[in-house]
Amino acid sequence: MIRRLAIRNFAVAKELTIDLPPGLSVFTGETGAGKSIIVDALAFAFGGKGGRELIAPGADRADVAVTLELEGASRIIERSVGLAGRSTSRIDGAPASAEDVRALGSEHLDIHGQSGQLALLRPAQQLQVLDQFAEVTPLRGEMSALVRELRMVRRRLESLTSDTQERLRQADRLTFELEEIRSAALSVGEDEMLRIEQRRLANADALRSYAAEVIAALDDAGLERAAGALEAIAERDESAAHLADAGALLQSTADDTMRSLRTYAEAVESDPDRLAEVTVRLDLVARLKRKYGNTIEEILAYATAAEDELRAISGAETSEDELRATAEELTRRSAEIATELSQRRRQAATSLVAATERELGLLGMDGASLAIGFECRDAPDGLPVSLADYERVDGSSTGHPGLGERLPRAFTETGVDRVEFLASFNVGMSPKPLADVASGGETSRFLLALTAVLGTSADPTTIVLDEVDEGVGGRAGGLVGNALARLAERHQVLCITHLPQVAAFGDRHFVVRKHTDGRDTWSSVESVAGTPRVTELAEMLGGDNVENRAAAEALLHSRVTPQL
Repeated sequence: MIRRLAIRNFAVAKELTIDLPPGLSVFTGETGAGKSIIVDALAFAFGGKGGRELIAPGADRADVAVTLELEGASRIIERSVGLAGRSTSRIDGAPASAEDVRALGSEHLDIHGQSGQLALLRPAQQLQVLDQFAEVTPLRGEMSALVRELRMVRRRLESLTSDTQERLRQADRLTFELEEIRSAALSVGEDEMLRIEQRRLANADALRSYAAEVIAALDDAGLERAAGALEAIAERDESAAHLADAGALLQSTADDTMRSLRTYAEAVESDPDRLAEVTVRLDLVARLKRKYGNTIEEILAYATAAEDELRAISGAETSEDELRATAEELTRRSAEIATELSQRRRQAATSLVAATERELGLLGMDGASLAIGFECRDAPDGLPVSLADYERVDGSSTGHPGLGERLPRAFTETGVDRVEFLASFNVGMSPKPLADVASGGETSRFLLALTAVLGTSADPTTIVLDEVDEGVGGRAGGLVGNALARLAERHQVLCITHLPQVAAFGDRHFVVRKHTDGRDTWSSVESVAGTPRVTELAEMLGGDNVENRAAAEALLHSRVTPQL
């Protein structure tokens, strides 16, 4: 679990240290207060995207540190980013790669932000979570290894069908192409970064000029006179008192903008040598794209395939008969594993459907249902399996796969199944792909039900939920809060919420507030309990008055607190 989160000069957070307990921690605050900074900081610490745009105005770097408590021991993950846009990571004080921190995060942290929930709508992710629920990861790994070996053997067989001279010519071509790609030392995403840098460098003078022009306009005494005039109006007319605040805000906004622009203008430098270097690099990438693929990912995939093909050519001394026998054996074993995977997935799907529908009932969605579709497609060079073309597992299914004619089916390293989650929100409504019906509060609760069920099959970890109650009303909010509390019996749960009915279920309640002194704006996080917590819940209910305070206290007293 996460024991502590420390943030410095990250977005609107100047200096935050949050000690996090087990169970359910809720984060509330007004819109725009910076609640999502918790999610953003955790994602950044564990290798998520982020550059100098995350640095607070006036600072030269942003820092995030996370203390993990793992079986009695602690690990500290730190990540920083400077104005140059380069970030560095450390684990327990030692330099670490992005892959290292991402691996640690994937093992101990599960973030369900807006994009994370959208991931559950994609069939590829749905197959992944179904396999986790089915506990077939070792079997899937075996399938992946067999398929990779089978593909390599098949490529070697294809290579052997060509004559020796053709194979030599092919090897020369592949060697040349591999050297050309390797010498370029491409990195995924660098072309987009280079294009952005090229555009900035090419327009450096204009960008600084525009910034100076805006600064000059904002620095004009007219703004100060306008603010003074607004204050004078407010002093002479009490009904216009709000205009004084508007004038102060106008001047404060102008000052903030000028500061940001001065920092920006200082960072934009003219560098003809660097511009030429970037242009040459982009030309190289463009040339490689014309030859090997439309994207850098495709170029690197081409190189991997070329390496496999070159290895296949180099191993041509193996007899064709031996290779055919090997291919047949690998095909047979792959088909067996694929069939076992399909059977266990369908059995697990039955349990997942039943558990999700129980969870949906607890969330006030008695008429909602989940179904999981399984599709197998024909392919001439596929794996021979006896599975139905299409099968749907729902609440009435037995969990035994439907058998079909033994046919060669298209396959990947995950097997022969194409999986899609189907949802129905009302009795009698035909289930449709979850991605097609995803909208509003019903979907938020549906995804929460899935998250809660999937969480029961995973090792205890930290689950971060950003606005999981989006679109959910107050009555349903209590059901959502109860579901989160149940989830927190097994996992540490951090939830950003706008509903008091959800916030009342928190074992710890944090309030995020935004502050300004007329020059700077920053956010703070405060743990509230007792009377301050009642006040916060009352504010969330509509205002700090007697009626809302009574309702807030009722929420706290009526909640069912799970035993941790």
